Amino acid sequence: MAGAGAGAGGGGSNAGSAGGGGSAGSPATGTDCESLRGQGAVLYVTGSTAARPFLQQIAQQLALQNVFVVYTPTGSCTGVDAIVNGTLMRTGPAPLPSSATYWDASSAKACDLPAEGVAADLGISDVFAPSCPGFELASLDSLGIRDAHGPIQTMAFAVPANSRLSEISQQAAYLVFGFGKDAQVLDAEGRPVWNDESALLQRSASSGTQVMLAAAIGVPPGQWKGKANKSSDDVAAALQAAAATQEQADASLGILGADYVDSRNLRAQIRMLAYQDSKQGCAVTPDSSDKAKDKQNVRDGHYPIWGPLHLLYKVDEQGNPQNAAIRDELYSMVGYLSGTKALPNGVKLFDVYASSGLIPECAMRVTRTADGGPLVPARQDNPCSCAFELSTTGATDCAPCKVQGDCGADEICAQGYCERP
Repeated sequence: MAGAGAGAGGGGSNAGSAGGGGSAGSPATGTDCESLRGQGAVLYVTGSTAARPFLQQIAQQLALQNVFVVYTPTGSCTGVDAIVNGTLMRTGPAPLPSSATYWDASSAKACDLPAEGVAADLGISDVFAPSCPGFELASLDSLGIRDAHGPIQTMAFAVPANSRLSEISQQAAYLVFGFGKDAQVLDAEGRPVWNDESALLQRSASSGTQVMLAAAIGVPPGQWKGKANKSSDDVAAALQAAAATQEQADASLGILGADYVDSRNLRAQIRMLAYQDSKQGCAVTPDSSDKAKDKQNVRDGHYPIWGPLHLLYKVDEQGNPQNAAIRDELYSMVGYLSGTKALPNGVKLFDVYASSGLIPECAMRVTRTADGGPLVPARQDNPCSCAFELSTTGATDCAPCKVQGDCGADEICAQGYCERP
């Protein structure tokens, strides 16, 4: 049997053009997404649901330039499929999304995709493509697909804020989501916990959140026990509803991206559990404390469940976006999302990352090449840990600099501060 202290320990036995296809049904909103072309360029995007808050901020900046992002939150591996296999984006009756979302400069709006479907210009995934079921052998380079990395996302196990439990081990998570009611995980007082499968809030095998956590705990994403949820919104709503009674709160366990929780200011309602990997002696939270939002333990490699946002798009033989009609617009969008292009209107990218619960790659001290893969030290040519800490905490101990001569021999002047590469 497995033990659970303040948390749960482990032990014991788990292309912008339309394509062909069938009808997606009658319009749900009465607004045709294609009509946006009368106002400017249109970029079709599908995939990760966890990335929506960050995507919205970038899309609203693009809308000011008359570039409209039309998005369906279908799951990371659906985003991979849209680019690798060319599967068309559609809206219509369930199980399709009822409508797509686009943003103007101030708000989100709904529209209907063409009945015959439309090719995605960009697929967004929380996980590396080979982590998705059916894409284990996919070679993106040979398929002419670019995988540009966006910010680092952190995934977490989550409970209602009034739950008695505050941490979970890899072994306990393996048992709970691998064996469900038969897991035999116990808390510090020897009481069974997380054994009600209706209160185990999973997503699906196509969810990047679930795929990344599956790689960490060793349970294939399509074999999880628990109640399936279509989106992070559904998981969050169920966790908040479970807070109604102590019994429900203690029984409930879900999965969410840290950026989802932080971008919606949900920490008063939802607790992200500290996590203890199989090789760790204690559980750690993504941040340096329960109240901090600095993702310090992710950046230095102590919290292990993270990976870059993947921005997938088709390229030609010269490495340019395959759809020439929206080439410049797609470059701008990928540049904004990846942090390689400054945002317009004086908006500071680090502030966007901080408010979204994300981490710029330049602030990471470690890196990896596969979900759940080994961590190796990262050397940054233009590090930004100090500038990112300033955005997330309002302060930094780093010495400011204007030129290289302001810094020590083992430091470089980057983003206005002396940093070690």
